[in-house]
Amino acid sequence: MPIDYAALYARFDAPIAALDCGARCAPHNPHHVPFCCDTCYAVPVVYEEEWDYLSANTGLWHPWQGRSQAETRRLLCETPPGMRPVACLGHLHCQRNFRSLSCRAFPFFPYITRDDRFIGMTYDWQYEKTCWVVNNLQTVTPQFRSAFFSAFDELFTTIPGEWDSYRSLSINMRRVFGRWKRAIPLLHRNGHYYKLSPRSGRLRRADPGDFPKFGPYA
Repeated sequence: MPIDYAALYARFDAPIAALDCGARCAPHNPHHVPFCCDTCYAVPVVYEEEWDYLSANTGLWHPWQGRSQAETRRLLCETPPGMRPVACLGHLHCQRNFRSLSCRAFPFFPYITRDDRFIGMTYDWQYEKTCWVVNNLQTVTPQFRSAFFSAFDELFTTIPGEWDSYRSLSINMRRVFGRWKRAIPLLHRNGHYYKLSPRSGRLRRADPGDFPKFGPYA
């Protein structure tokens, strides 16, 4: 059964924090815009069916074009099947009702354990030095967390192949953090924060204020 994107967007609409996190990171971006809204740093991707919904209902989005043919080819090759990279009109023209799923979830993704369980969410580590929220995990609202889990539960039911994509991403994160000898920060479905061992999978309750900070937020 196809996803009703209007209904899914309405359910996944909680703000990530109780403040404008974009105003906290933009001063550190040479382009003076939030990093998550700057395609030089983060290019949103949408499902083809999601693109159909967005293009039929708003002029906010258009197909992404790189700064060179080589860059465009590279990102298209990296984009998972059934998805496409897109760009919007910019953060000053954002239509919040038509933000893509990747915009709504940023910078988080579902964490899948070694024994194949979706136990919580963690962040895309390539944004550790740019994203203010990554450096202030305590500000993530319970409403956002609940909406995130509900949205991805639905997504995994409707598009089963996405489970494999996020399982692979979780495996890669364990490899990277294992090399770095760092625990993975996890926002658990039970509402608590944990440090997760990338090698053993052991969870230790954590104070989010104790997670490391990076870049200009250190």
